[in-house]
Amino acid sequence: MALLALAPDALISTGYAGALGVAAVGEVILGTNVIDWTEEESHAVIQVNPDLLGSARVTARNAGIGWSQGPVVTVKNVLCRASEKQALGGVSGAVAVDMESAVIAKVATTARIPFLVVRAISDRVGDDLPMDFNLWFSPFGSFRCLLKAVQHPSILSGLYEMKRHADQASESLRRFFCAWVLVLESQLPPPDAEATLTMGAR
Repeated sequence: MALLALAPDALISTGYAGALGVAAVGEVILGTNVIDWTEEESHAVIQVNPDLLGSARVTARNAGIGWSQGPVVTVKNVLCRASEKQALGGVSGAVAVDMESAVIAKVATTARIPFLVVRAISDRVGDDLPMDFNLWFSPFGSFRCLLKAVQHPSILSGLYEMKRHADQASESLRRFFCAWVLVLESQLPPPDAEATLTMGAR
């Protein structure tokens, strides 16, 4: 397995998420746990690593960005309507929704690798998406989406707004991870301490 061959120190699920609560566009969400909503019969909850979460909290404060924390729920279909997001938030108790974190969390748990969720909001809980993006996953999905945009030109302005929101979310993630590098560097022992530990181990 490639993951075991690489032996990473941690796995981080990052990218965009939809808000299920009051989070604004561009706000960074630190997941406290992940709820797997991809299977109707079992809504497994996977906890993130508490040490990574603590470090991420310090980072978010240092980065000077809007952020919050709470459960993140993973679903198998794009939630295109505000009503869908509002309903899911009510029944799941999650603050944000994505389509990837539960899968990554399961892999990390199986491999016993520390896991964390760092997502940025690209659409608010009250926002309808400009079109049904689940069409992309159907046969001839790209063609069907293009045809729908041609038939309904107003979709294009909605797509432009989505890009603007995605750019805001990307900038927040950039600032977060740049700040995290500094936090991680500050937690490393000084070079002379490493030398002392190495000599003492002989």
